[in-house]
Amino acid sequence: MRRRGVLAGLLLVLAAAAAPAAERIADPTREFVGGYDPSQNDFFANTPERTVLLRIRDDLDGDGVADLALSESSTWGQAGGQWLLFRGEAGGGYVYWGSLFFSPGSVAIGPHPGALTAYVRVAATRGRLQTYRLAATAIGLEGDRPLDLERPADRAAHDAALGAGRRPAVEHCKLLAYRRDPAGCWLPGLGR
Repeated sequence: MRRRGVLAGLLLVLAAAAAPAAERIADPTREFVGGYDPSQNDFFANTPERTVLLRIRDDLDGDGVADLALSESSTWGQAGGQWLLFRGEAGGGYVYWGSLFFSPGSVAIGPHPGALTAYVRVAATRGRLQTYRLAATAIGLEGDRPLDLERPADRAAHDAALGAGRRPAVEHCKLLAYRRDPAGCWLPGLGR
């Protein structure tokens, strides 16, 4: 029995050593517009004329380096949309981190380093309060609880959770404008 444990441990070490290093990306926005999507979401379903790029540039994990979240309008509904998150590296560039569903108006960064809380609406007054831990190598779900905002206790939990952190600033750029001027097209807000 002990041999099996040693063998399993050895195989795990070999598998970890053989795993490819995270891909470093100099410009995630350019790659995203070019089709980069390790999450395999249905991005860019609209025509280019109707597509709006969305980005958040902020230190999401509290390490002092700006991270990046990218989305675009064709994945969005009333509850928000899918975002690709990229962890910024101190030496420059980014590494793909993971994918989360949220609306920037219903998400809070912090209050502790690496904490991100999102309220994801599933009906007019109902949704889920989700808490994530943004660690150096992965994003993990730490808490997920249903809320009914018509119940005073749930409304208080919602307000306290989202009020404890800070809201990210969102920028938008129409896809066709990005293709003409990638650096100069960004404007504050969701651009609706």
